[in-house]
Amino acid sequence: MNNENFRIIYEKYREFSVNAANKIVENRTVAEDICQEVFFHLYEIRDTLDFSNDKKIRSLIFTATGNKCKDYFKKPWRKRENYGTDDREYRSVEDEKTDPEKILLRREEMEYRKQVLEKLRREQPLNYEILIKTKYFEIPPDLVAEEYGITRNNVNNRVLRTRKWISKEMEAFRKAKFRLFRRK
Repeated sequence: MNNENFRIIYEKYREFSVNAANKIVENRTVAEDICQEVFFHLYEIRDTLDFSNDKKIRSLIFTATGNKCKDYFKKPWRKRENYGTDDREYRSVEDEKTDPEKILLRREEMEYRKQVLEKLRREQPLNYEILIKTKYFEIPPDLVAEEYGITRNNVNNRVLRTRKWISKEMEAFRKAKFRLFRRK
């Protein structure tokens, strides 16, 4: 494939790649950088690819964009460029990570989350297992439903109810924490 043909492919699918990346990273500038990385990589291996089928090209670009977005999130936050953010905003993120009070509050919340999951495991063992299998291990609901002899809809309903239960428990913790701070 020559450069002119690749330019045509680039112009045709560039916006598609940027939009796909923007939906994932939620930052247009970063999405454009990811798109550039995708097409740079495709340009490097252009001689090994078949560009005759539009569906395959679109699928390849979509997959490559998704993978580059995953790579972006694997980078430590401090290595990411900060686009158009105020220095005060940047410092507040740093201060929040080093403020001892905020660190203790985060640790308390993490401990409470563990307690909530333990309570769920004790009180609703089936819902706990279904939630862990579908959300943590990413086992498809159909397979989980088959394992427990229930319908897929029942699996999804149990996951939904369990998430609501967890949210309610966490909200109770936040309200209690808020009342504690108001007393001070």
